[in-house]
Amino acid sequence: MVPAIIVCAAVTFSLRFFPVLLAHRYRDREDLQEFAALLPAGLMLILVVYTLLEADSGAQLGRLLLAAAVSVLVKLGTRNFLVGFVAGFLAYSLSGLLS
Repeated sequence: MVPAIIVCAAVTFSLRFFPVLLAHRYRDREDLQEFAALLPAGLMLILVVYTLLEADSGAQLGRLLLAAAVSVLVKLGTRNFLVGFVAGFLAYSLSGLLS
C-alpha cells in the first residue's frame, strides 16, 4: 500500500511541477503571451456554444440565451467575472421559476 501511495504522490507532484517549470522557462515569448490572453475567452466561447447547441427545448434555449446575455452585460458593466457569473446563474434560475 505504501509503495502505491508513493507512486501516486510522485505522479501528482510531477504533473503539477513540470508545467510550471516549462511555463516559467517560456513566459517571455510574445506568441505564448498572446495565446494565454485569448485562451480563457476561447474556452468560454466553446462552452457557451456547446451548451446552447445541446438545449433540450425552445424554452430552455431561451433561458440559456437570457442568462448568457445577462452575464455578459453585467460582466461588461462591472468588469468583474464573478459578479457576471452570479448574475447569469440567477437569471437562469429565476427564469426557470417564473416559466
